Amino acid sequence: MVLLGALQSVTEPLLELNRDAVSQGELWRLLTGHWIHYGPYHLAMNLGAFMLCGWILFQDISLRHYGPLLLTCLLGVGIGIQWFNTDLDYYAGLSGALHGLLVAGVIITFKQTPWMSGLALAVVAYKIVQEQWPGYDTSHELLPVPVAVDAHLYGAVIGLVWGVGVFLWRTWRSRHV
Repeated sequence: MVLLGALQSVTEPLLELNRDAVSQGELWRLLTGHWIHYGPYHLAMNLGAFMLCGWILFQDISLRHYGPLLLTCLLGVGIGIQWFNTDLDYYAGLSGALHGLLVAGVIITFKQTPWMSGLALAVVAYKIVQEQWPGYDTSHELLPVPVAVDAHLYGAVIGLVWGVGVFLWRTWRSRHV
């Protein structure tokens, strides 16, 4: 992501989620748009959160499971933006998928840290509801574009489904092994 950020003038037009380009068949943008960012602050914020989510998740799941979770979050957010946010012509950033990783992670690790996981879920839920509230200001003084808050919602829903699925599977398996 740092290399893509250093080459932003080249990578942004080639990789960002561009509604018209995706509609014309450039489907890779549903994935690649997450790896580029609108400026160094956006990149640093998302890179730090990505590393934190990885650290949390790698405590409890393997790379073999983390990869599909990440891919599902990336694709789900990209498809959600493309299908449901017709007013959004461009999208870049990892925050939507990060919300998915975070929600899945706290649900998956719920048995180990129930109070911390419950608190984290409550904070994320509050944040998502607040962002969806009419009149919420999506501008951010350090970002050159408004925050795409619906990406956070899509990611959180995907993470919720994934996390609950893993939690239920592990619970069922522990009772039947």
